[in-house]
Amino acid sequence: MEIKNSTLKIGLIVIILAASMFFLIFGNVVGDRVSGKLVSNTIDQNIGRNLNIGSGDVQVVKMHVEGSQYILEPSSIKKGIPVRLEADMSRMPGCSRGIISSELGIRKTFSSNDNTLTFTPDKAGTFYISCSMNMYKGTITVLESDGSKSNYVQKALPSGSSCGASGGCGCGG
Repeated sequence: MEIKNSTLKIGLIVIILAASMFFLIFGNVVGDRVSGKLVSNTIDQNIGRNLNIGSGDVQVVKMHVEGSQYILEPSSIKKGIPVRLEADMSRMPGCSRGIISSELGIRKTFSSNDNTLTFTPDKAGTFYISCSMNMYKGTITVLESDGSKSNYVQKALPSGSSCGASGGCGCGG
């Protein structure tokens, strides 16, 4: 009888955890498409050339999730110029709200009260961002100061994930 109770408890825990993960991941997928812009200047979103960026400007990047991918608009920014990353919380389910990019020095959990992150990229190349569980992934390209593209591409992130792989689930709020 004791084994049946123990098995029943484990089964219930597994069902509850599975249901919780389902709602965290798929529970909030409504929202309008957003687009990126550069405050007080425009960016050529194809190759990032011909940027006329004066001092005091901030590159604004809008971010949301489609499927298991982070979508950043625009997906190219310039090195040495501050970036304001704005998360569309209506399109950021579950653990996608917590992002990490080790090479860019980014670690942030977005919330409806705090959906922006400001950083200044100090190196050029193509860099990965992911959630702390490595379930949601995306890339951002940092162009050289002159607008040219660097050949550097960050080593690909490993596939799969496990809770605790980066110090805890980080399932966001």
